[in-house]
Amino acid sequence: MRPPETRVEVYAIKVTLLGTSPPVWRRILVPREITLRNLHRTLQTVMGWTNSHLHQFVCQRPRLSDPGSRVGSKIADENRTKLGELIGTVGARLLYEYDFGDGWQHELLLEEVLLGDETFQQTCVAGKRCCPPEDCGGPQGFAELLQALQDANHPSHDEACEWLGDFVPESFSADEVNRRLCRRKH
Repeated sequence: MRPPETRVEVYAIKVTLLGTSPPVWRRILVPREITLRNLHRTLQTVMGWTNSHLHQFVCQRPRLSDPGSRVGSKIADENRTKLGELIGTVGARLLYEYDFGDGWQHELLLEEVLLGDETFQQTCVAGKRCCPPEDCGGPQGFAELLQALQDANHPSHDEACEWLGDFVPESFSADEVNRRLCRRKH
């Protein structure tokens, strides 16, 4: 007789990079019990960031960030805090801030609570557009960069093309994101 399967609550989260137009977003499935530290690593991977800057999670409770960063006040330990302790009902939101200089804010919206089994692996199921490059000046800088990239007559066009190389703003591949998630050490 086989032992009963362990059921895992799975959160379907829509991650939207605020201030981008058209919006850059991802839809991910993560376990309810994921720590905020691991969620941060997942967000870095699915968005395409390089984990080069400080971050924090913001909700109606105290700010939650890397305990070593000393950013904000009343910091809770993200190594021990689980996502399900902060949001649990469909429609609940959490803010993830990355790179305080550029000011990237990601809205995490709990769209659905699903059930998985013990073999569940976090995954990216959908998304739109390529993540902005690191250190491009936040949403305003990114908009200016896109404008320069798309307009051959823009005074910064050549510089933008040289900096970004083969950057394609509309590109996104859930398969590629999931390959990166699988390669990442959990």
